[in-house]
Amino acid sequence: MLCPASCLPLLRELAQWRCLLGWHRHHGVSAGVTAGVGPGSEVKVAVGGTTRPVCRTKPQQGSKYASAGCQLSLHHSEKPEHEEVCEFRPYTCPCPGASCKWQGSLEAVMPHLMHAHKSITTLQGEDIVFLATDINLPGAVDWVMMQSCFGHHFMLVLEKQEKYEGHQQFFAVVLLIGTRKQAENFAYRLELNGNRRRLTWEATPRSIHDGVAAAIMNSDCLVFDTSIAHLFADNGNLGINVTISMC
Repeated sequence: MLCPASCLPLLRELAQWRCLLGWHRHHGVSAGVTAGVGPGSEVKVAVGGTTRPVCRTKPQQGSKYASAGCQLSLHHSEKPEHEEVCEFRPYTCPCPGASCKWQGSLEAVMPHLMHAHKSITTLQGEDIVFLATDINLPGAVDWVMMQSCFGHHFMLVLEKQEKYEGHQQFFAVVLLIGTRKQAENFAYRLELNGNRRRLTWEATPRSIHDGVAAAIMNSDCLVFDTSIAHLFADNGNLGINVTISMC
């Protein structure tokens, strides 16, 4: 028995709905409709002797950080990009430079800093002065301080880089010891004050998951060169007023 031509639109619609709902096996509809039987298969509809694809499904895989709480299922081609920024990947040591290879959970970051980086000073309060001493030291140099307020810890970083011989730049940024979502609840202001001069930068702190390098790469920080630094420095020491506020 042949299905009349008037049935074909209904069959096409049924095949599409079966595909969208994830039905990959044939369920009794036989008038020219074929379906795949596994991931990556193609559902087709035969009309007037011509076979046309309806849709293609993609095999899904869990993130390698599934055991840490990531519940996303991704096509294998999407996994590397996601895993680079996954909130559930281990946290690395937020200190600038590549000398410390520590990795661990967010809750373990502060204990690690207090144990392995005891030279970092922590100041309490929403408004503090970050003092970078000896800014005229040659080569690449990092100054790091912690600020504690609103029940969170923030890492303050001033980094000096030599872009090319004789041209140095300073980059100042604030990182939250927390997730990106938590960082969105805060704002920070960096301010240099001198003789009738003021240089101010305001922004949202970055999560330590992003790191200092990402902030510098995207110019999401206070940037100034050596000549500007000397305008605000006092005997080679540079004081930066840092203010943290809640949004």
